[in-house]
Amino acid sequence: MSKRELGPYPGLRYAHMVSKDVHSSHVVRRFALYPIDIERPEKGRRVEALECGSCQKPLKFKVLSVAATRSRRRAWLVLGVAGVAVALGFGVAIFEVGGRVVEEGASNPVGPLALGFLAGFLSGIVGLSYWLYEDGVRGPGSPLISIGAHALRWPPS
Repeated sequence: MSKRELGPYPGLRYAHMVSKDVHSSHVVRRFALYPIDIERPEKGRRVEALECGSCQKPLKFKVLSVAATRSRRRAWLVLGVAGVAVALGFGVAIFEVGGRVVEEGASNPVGPLALGFLAGFLSGIVGLSYWLYEDGVRGPGSPLISIGAHALRWPPS
């Protein structure tokens, strides 16, 4: 499992976008980080609203118990490892079939194999990324993609 410890409170912070500077080749977003002061329940989940420290807007959070968070981590890990295994299997099949000469009028099997490889690769990346960031918190935004005014973030190390 992931090496992050699960304590009585979530390790993720919620972020309020303070500024957004658009440059010619990139966008720089600056966030103010605030703790999520919702205690983990013993079982199941707890849904509460916190007031944003910057804009005072109520933000709804769902915090999972330690057992539920570990279960989600396992599910993301299984998806990630299965995706990598599928991508490797389809990759080997592409190399095996790709070198053969296809008969006149026969369909080329590399196209469907490439789609299988791509599906496995993407599910592996998504599964392992979410496994890495799973902390048992659902709220505005995502720890992987922060486009809106509020998002979930890991505290700076």
